[in-house]
This record gives sequence, C-alpha cells and structure tokens, in this order.
Amino acid sequence: MNKVAVNFVFVMTACTLWCAPLIVSKLSDGQVSIGAAYAADEKKKQTRKVPAMRERTYKALSEAQLLIDPESVPVAEGETKPDVIADPLKAVALLKDLMERRGVNSYELAQIWNTLAFAYYTLDDLPNTLMAYERVLNEEITEALELSTLRSLFQLYYAQEAYKKSIDYMNRWENLRGEPDAGVTFIRATAYYQLEDYKNALKEALVVEKITAAEGKEMKENWWYLQVVIYNELKDYDNVIKVLEKLIVVYPKKQYWMHLAGMYSEKGLDDRSLSAYYAAYSQGMLAKESEVVMLAQRLLNAEVPFEAATVLEQGIKVKLVKKDEKNMKLLGTSYTMSQDMAKAIDAWREAAKLSDDGDNYYRLAQALANEDRHKEAIEAYTSALDKGVKNKTNAYFWLGISQMQLERWDSATASFKEAAKDKDMEKSARRYLKYIAGEKHRQEELRKMLEA
Repeated sequence: MNKVAVNFVFVMTACTLWCAPLIVSKLSDGQVSIGAAYAADEKKKQTRKVPAMRERTYKALSEAQLLIDPESVPVAEGETKPDVIADPLKAVALLKDLMERRGVNSYELAQIWNTLAFAYYTLDDLPNTLMAYERVLNEEITEALELSTLRSLFQLYYAQEAYKKSIDYMNRWENLRGEPDAGVTFIRATAYYQLEDYKNALKEALVVEKITAAEGKEMKENWWYLQVVIYNELKDYDNVIKVLEKLIVVYPKKQYWMHLAGMYSEKGLDDRSLSAYYAAYSQGMLAKESEVVMLAQRLLNAEVPFEAATVLEQGIKVKLVKKDEKNMKLLGTSYTMSQDMAKAIDAWREAAKLSDDGDNYYRLAQALANEDRHKEAIEAYTSALDKGVKNKTNAYFWLGISQMQLERWDSATASFKEAAKDKDMEKSARRYLKYIAGEKHRQEELRKMLEA
C-alpha cells in the first residue's frame, strides 16, 4: 500500500470535511454574526449560567467582525451593505483594546477571544488562532460555544498534523456532546492511522460502522475504505477481502475490483480473482491495453480460451489493443485452444506477416493442416523451416504428414528422413517411411495390373 498516497487522501478528506466549514461555523459561534450567536447562546444555556453581554461590547464585536470580513456580515432586507474595507489587523487592535477595558466580564472576554481567533485565522496566523481558541475555553461560556470551540481546535490541530492534540479535543468534544458522531469518529480513526496506531484506528473505524448502522444510514465510501487500509496494514487479509466485498456492492469502482482481485490471488483463490477481474472488464473499467491483455492471458491460463479470444478480439476492434505480433500470437493461441480454426488461421497468418519468426509459420501450418488445407500447410511449414523454426524435427515430421496427404510420396519421404535423424522422432518417422514404401509398391502393382 502506498503510504504517501494514503496519507494524502486522509489529510485531504479531513480538510474537506472539517477545515472548509471552519469559517462558516463561526456564523453560530459569534464570529460572523455576533447578534445571532448571542441569541443562540442565550437560548442554549441549558443548566449553565453565564454573565450577560453588554450593548457596548456587542457593538465593538460587531465593528471588529465587519473589519475582519465585511462580506460575512448579514444585511437586513432594504438595508445597504456597509462600505467597509477589510482590515483584520485593525480588528485585532480593536479587540485587544476592548479586552483591556474595565469591567469586561468572563463571557464577554470569551467572545472577544472567539472573534480574535477568527481574525487570526483570516490572517493565516495559525499559532495565534489556536491560542485564541484555547483562551475561549478558560472563560465562562455556554455549552454551544464550548462545542464549536472544541470543534475548531480539533480541526486546526488535525490540519497541522498535531494528531494527538486533535484526538484529545475530539474526545472532549464528544464527551460534552454526550453522543458519538460518525464523521468525527472517522477523523479520529484517521488521526490514529497517521500516528501508526493501527489497533486504535481500527477500533474507531469499526465504531463508525456501528454508529451509521444505528442511525439507519449508509456508510460513506471513504469510511469503508479506511477499514480496508487499516486491515491491510495489520496484514489481516481475510478482513480486507470481507470489507472490499461490501464496498464494491455500494461503490463498484475499478480500484476496488482490482484490489479485490489482487487479494483473492494473495489468498490463492485464483477463480475468484479471475471473476473479480472479469467483473471489472464487464463494467467497462479496463481502459489500458496491458489490463485487457492480462485478462486474456489469465482466461487462457484458466482454460477458458474462447472468452480469452473474445476479450482480445474486442480490444483490437475498439483499437485499445494493438494488432502487433505478441497480441496476435495470443489471439491465435486462444482460438486454437478453443478449436475455432478458421479464426486461428487468420490470427496466425497476421502474426506471421508481422514477424520473420519461423514458429509463427509453424503454428499457422498446424492450424491449416487441422482444417485439411494441406497445400497451404505445406507452404507454411516450408516457410517455418526457411525462417528458422525452433523445433525443426517436428516441422519436418508434420510437413511429411501434409505431403503424404497429397500423395507427394518423394517429398514426404525426404521430410520423414530428416525427422528420423532425431532419436525421439526416429521410430514414428520410420513407421511412416515404411508405410510410404508399401503404398508406393501397392500403387505400382495396381498400375501394372491395369496396364495388363
């Protein structure tokens, strides 16, 4: 498994899920719309009691908010948007001045730190953003503000690859919330994965599945795949297969079919491996020549040559597979094994044209002879011998057979004599030489009788 690639996927996933909503979340935390957040906090105090926010503090926070991000401040219908140029640094100075005023209570101070965090974040000052959020937690705040602050902290620490701190804040967030969240649990699992704590990563990844099932929802694609990656790291290939089998039902992607095919091979389940590979092909997922050729080779090895030939022929037809010697030899072999000699002849003839390899002519000759096209077979065997076929003995022997079928006795005799030079073939060649001599004698006697 490519660790760098996996890390990249998890970091990007985490940032997509959590970092992107960071600014938006301030709408309910008092950084974009102070009035709305204040009203929400007052409504969600529950058993907590916090000091009231005074009008002057509210106005100062609103002014700072406008300086940080003028576009984020809501405008009532009929009102004109304030003509303000964004100046987060000025907002920071204003907020620091506000913090020094006499009589600022704990809740107001929390909202000042909260707004400062937003300003620092806008300035890409992450150390001060984190510091400001942590200062919020030191004050008297509502549960809603504490939840949003903890959430922002674990997002930011994750983005900074400070995974242990991120996990700590996730745990605090979950404890305060009172119930687990599938998305946050997934991020915590990836944090453990980044720390190479695979056992805890797996524990959290399985909790994600339990939460999702309890809520009657579907598992997301990356939630399933995280289990695959962790089981792979733990070398628990049986469970890699089990999860992949679930994953492809909902998300039948090429990478999962190919991964599953590879895992089946790893476990020696060759039939299942081939089935998974073929399933990917059937769904149009194999887009490379090497993939299609490999499938054809595997089908041929599995003794399903007709399917191998069909896959290869279709690849050539759509110009995904090149019509070169190597591929035509594979096609010729597939058709030969499937006993479709007419197509085998065409494939071997094409292979022979593409190369001076005597073996291609030899295979062409055999296919022709199988169809009783002995005249053409003789020409092909002759070409095979001229171009240096590897097994000359066999070539001479089968050339003699074709010549004998056309009653070319002298030529057949010469061919069998060449074949008889090989000790392994001598006995068979001598038998045919004896047969030819007898047949020639019989025909001579018959000729004499007819003449008499």
